[in-house]
Amino acid sequence: MLYWAQVLKKSESLPTLIILSVLITILGLLSPIFIIHIFNRYIAFGLQGTLLFLVSGALIAATFEMIFRNQRNKIFNEIIIQPSKDLKLELLKHLFRNDSKNENQNFNELIDLKNNFFHFLSPKNQSSLFDSLFAILIISILFFLEIFLASIFLIMLLFFIFFQNRLIIKKKRSFPQSLNKEYKSLSQDFTKNKELLKFYNSYNYSGFKLEKFFTNKIMFDSFISEIDSKQNSFTSYFILLSSIIVIGLGSIIVVEGNLSVGSLIGFNIFATRALGVISSTQNSIFVLKKTDEYLLTCKNFFKETTNRADGLQLSKCNGVIELKNIDFSHQNEKKFLLRNLSILFKPSEITSVSGKNGSGKTTLVKLITGFLKPKSGEILIDQTNLDKLSLVWFREQVAYVSQRIEVLGSSIIDNILISNTRLNELEISRLLQTVGLDNELKKSNLSLSGELNENISNGILKKIQIARSIARNSKIYLFDDPLLYLDAEGKEMVIKLLSSLKRSGKTVVCFSNDEDIINLCDNKIILGKDDDK
Repeated sequence: MLYWAQVLKKSESLPTLIILSVLITILGLLSPIFIIHIFNRYIAFGLQGTLLFLVSGALIAATFEMIFRNQRNKIFNEIIIQPSKDLKLELLKHLFRNDSKNENQNFNELIDLKNNFFHFLSPKNQSSLFDSLFAILIISILFFLEIFLASIFLIMLLFFIFFQNRLIIKKKRSFPQSLNKEYKSLSQDFTKNKELLKFYNSYNYSGFKLEKFFTNKIMFDSFISEIDSKQNSFTSYFILLSSIIVIGLGSIIVVEGNLSVGSLIGFNIFATRALGVISSTQNSIFVLKKTDEYLLTCKNFFKETTNRADGLQLSKCNGVIELKNIDFSHQNEKKFLLRNLSILFKPSEITSVSGKNGSGKTTLVKLITGFLKPKSGEILIDQTNLDKLSLVWFREQVAYVSQRIEVLGSSIIDNILISNTRLNELEISRLLQTVGLDNELKKSNLSLSGELNENISNGILKKIQIARSIARNSKIYLFDDPLLYLDAEGKEMVIKLLSSLKRSGKTVVCFSNDEDIINLCDNKIILGKDDDK
């Protein structure tokens, strides 16, 4: 069963929708009936008062039909907002809590829901499907109608549709562009920093409120859907209005004997109704096919991703990491980047991993954190295979400082608290002092709540990354080139910090070729030694 049908079945508003649909159908037939009587009475007997009464009745029926359509569309709109939001957030959380080979593509598909799934759930498409049985009846009768009269009416109909569409499109474009700007910024942030966000499982933190973003996105979709609904209602109204005008003119033609009464009646009763319903139904069928394609994409996405959130969670993380006989090569590459690699990282020790560029230092970080999988060998965390552990749980035990600058388009404090939103003001103050950010911000005239911009130095951004890692208070610390971008004062801070982490029983691994780092370490691992011989 289609998703929208399940939603409607569960809705308490379904009886109201049925009643409104019946009323809309009755009123849709009532106007043509009034017009039939125009021909039966006015043309036959020339009664001027009767003509005025019947025309007025037709206009009133058409107006009430428009009102009921708007009410039905409003109910449809209210019904689908929450289920659509729930689905988007479910996909979003799944994306952050699981691993996928095509994360960028999947994220873009997630963002683009309004063009498929939500579009199909729109009141316009649901209404046309409710009326589809009525359309079948009309279509069958259209075969017996006068083609020439229908062509004339179609010209008028197309004029009104074109006029309404121009107004609707203009109104859509007038919607504030801030949401689109926010979307682009978010998409760029995720693409650039997806591993950072996944590492901290941060789909909803103070400065990167994805849930708020998607809620706003749904409100935007709701706004567009409402406009589309009004377009549909007003188009129907104008169709009937134009029909009444044509009947007024057509009656004169009939009286003059240039047109048969039956052809005019048939055109008036069925053509206008058929054209509107057929157009909507055809569009709904097309959108239905696109929706089925999207739902299939979602199904494949859930299959493609590796569910790592439900794995083992150890009662305590001691911080022992053991790599046993690791072989790794990138996809479509025959040469192994890492070959038969075995390393032991222990608590209360600092281990350096050095090697020439391209020797696999950054790759090793991704292997340990689960973003890459080895071709063979094992990665053990406290003697438990990483493949068996909940990756979400394990990443909570690890703090990571990347080689490259990884910051989000938000404030300084938001970039720090992404790893731990529970810090109080005193803890934040101590953290800033530890990494030397308090003085840096004063010298640069920056505030914690201020937005990051391109004028902020890489040294400050590096300290923000380090502060973010310390804020987590993890058992395992991974530093990829920790002295990069730092001045002498910053480098001294890092050296002290590493020693402090060691004394507190943390497992510290530094992926760096810097001699100051290597000399500080208890254990020294050099990658790519065999290649140099």
